[in-house]
Amino acid sequence: MPFVHTEKLRVGWVDTDASGRIHYTAALRYFEVAEHGLMRALAATAGMNTTPGGGGFGMPRVHVEADYKLALRFPDEFTCSARVEKVGNSSVSYAYEIRNTAGELAISGRIVAVTTDMTGTKTPLPPELRRALERAL
Repeated sequence: MPFVHTEKLRVGWVDTDASGRIHYTAALRYFEVAEHGLMRALAATAGMNTTPGGGGFGMPRVHVEADYKLALRFPDEFTCSARVEKVGNSSVSYAYEIRNTAGELAISGRIVAVTTDMTGTKTPLPPELRRALERAL
């Protein structure tokens, strides 16, 4: 069973557009909040630093997607879950789900990040990070 990290969040006024619904970019910020929680949890279980930049590597996003199923509005509460979907040689794919308080799927998404050294050159995942990510599958 894959490891899933879930954050309970609320739609902020700043996240909405003139229609009163979340602006499409808000989902990407919510994904990132859940991803950071996931990585903190993986770091704690592995006893390591999985923080890009702090560990001498970067993890720029190379692919981002989101499918919007149900509207979220200010000040709705919701959960955003993140899990590791796939681990490559130098990349990791994360899967996300945002659910409203009724448990209905509002938004699903996926982000792919690639490991780089601090000059921006693609490099293999650091071994400790790879092990932590693979344990989460």
